[in-house]
Amino acid sequence: MAKKTITLDQDFPHLGLSAGQTIVFDDAIRTTDDGVAFYISQLAQVEPRIYETKYPNINFMELIPVNSAIPEWVDNVDYISYDAVTLGKFIGANADDLPNVALKAKKDSVPVGYAGNSFEYSLDELRKSQHLNMPIDTTMAAAARRGAEEHMQRVAYFGDADRNMFGMFNHPNVTSDATSTLDWGAGATTGKQILDEINGMIGDVWKQSKGVHVPNTMVMAANRWTYLATTMATEYAPDKTLLEILQKQNLYTRMTGQEMTIVPRFQLEGAGASGKDRIQIYEKNPDNLVMYIPMFWRPAAPQPRNLKIKVPAEYKVSGTEFRYPMSAAYFDLAAMT
Repeated sequence: MAKKTITLDQDFPHLGLSAGQTIVFDDAIRTTDDGVAFYISQLAQVEPRIYETKYPNINFMELIPVNSAIPEWVDNVDYISYDAVTLGKFIGANADDLPNVALKAKKDSVPVGYAGNSFEYSLDELRKSQHLNMPIDTTMAAAARRGAEEHMQRVAYFGDADRNMFGMFNHPNVTSDATSTLDWGAGATTGKQILDEINGMIGDVWKQSKGVHVPNTMVMAANRWTYLATTMATEYAPDKTLLEILQKQNLYTRMTGQEMTIVPRFQLEGAGASGKDRIQIYEKNPDNLVMYIPMFWRPAAPQPRNLKIKVPAEYKVSGTEFRYPMSAAYFDLAAMT
């Protein structure tokens, strides 16, 4: 039988092999030497980098102003809103019928929840990680922080019904009685019709507040954003997408000269009534909406427990509060066929 010979070009001390050593085995028969050679060849392809699972982005702070100035010990944040009604009129020099101001005050309370998680590792795991130069302690700490951020984002977007918290995408102060019947996927639907309808939605938010709020941010289901970003605006310019046209031709940009923020969120796919995709349009500023995070994720001192080290962590967070009901609106879209 034919023999096959390989010469190692590097050391493999864990296998008892060194560079320059020759391994001979039968080419046609799968022997132990053959298996070793195969194993060595596979080891040569292993990258030194360790890959971790990729998770969705933590992006709620891009859409929601966060207030961390309140004390860490609070359980709720109260604020008072006023609604004053009056109108001047012509009067005589000695008139005694001056119109008075009617003032209505309302107190609202935003609950703040106390939350936490923990991570632990054994003393034996620590010894192994130090010997293998694999920082298991910091890796687990990063995973625990990521878990806390996932929870914060879920509360920011959808609140927590058990704690009477509302989120950005399901808040009762946001108008939600608008429903579209335009089928974006139908062959008869044009890009102009889609853009006209979206611009109508922006105008509705502006008109419902009598011009007080000029919407500057639009969040839409990711599949709808993708459609706008990849569909050419043939009725306007053959070299531009519908999204590019919408960024330039909208109420906010026309009034201020600044580009409107239009971003996708997978959380809005099927978030509307009857599982419909949803668009949210609002005026983003700290007066209109806020999320309170008086305490970001913070680990306590490591605590020995038998042969383990446990590290508890805490944080405090509220849902998203829309103070002005007329500053935002939801729009549910018809299904795409």
